[in-house]
Amino acid sequence: MQKQRRLKVIAASVILLCGMAFLVLTGIKRTSIQHFTPAALVADGSKMNNQQVQVDGLIAEDSSEWDAANFKLTFAVLDRETAATVNVIYKDRLKPDNFTDGGSVFVEGKYDATQNLIVASKLMTKCASKYEGAESATPTNETSYISQ
Repeated sequence: MQKQRRLKVIAASVILLCGMAFLVLTGIKRTSIQHFTPAALVADGSKMNNQQVQVDGLIAEDSSEWDAANFKLTFAVLDRETAATVNVIYKDRLKPDNFTDGGSVFVEGKYDATQNLIVASKLMTKCASKYEGAESATPTNETSYISQ
């Protein structure tokens, strides 16, 4: 009698643990997003068609167009090392204040390989000039501080 009860508890525990492991692995797979450079995404484009991707690079010169009436920003992300680009549409959201051609950008969204296009759900920009002065600034004495 005691052995049967113990076997039932062990069997129930194994089933519960397997179910939890399955749910965790499924959740990780659904939420994981691959990160690419524009060149790598173009090279693996057919494999990544209709998949969520992350891309970072530079905003290609003269590629950005902002349609303020429709909240639609279009531009191309340029690879930092090659001439490869990926087109981006970012709509129904405001254009970031520090968005400028040539600036660094990070984009997340769904990739359409047939059009080499990311429909972006997230867009982040970096402003390198904002931090350049802080790195080179040295205090003249121990009580000097840099205030912002």
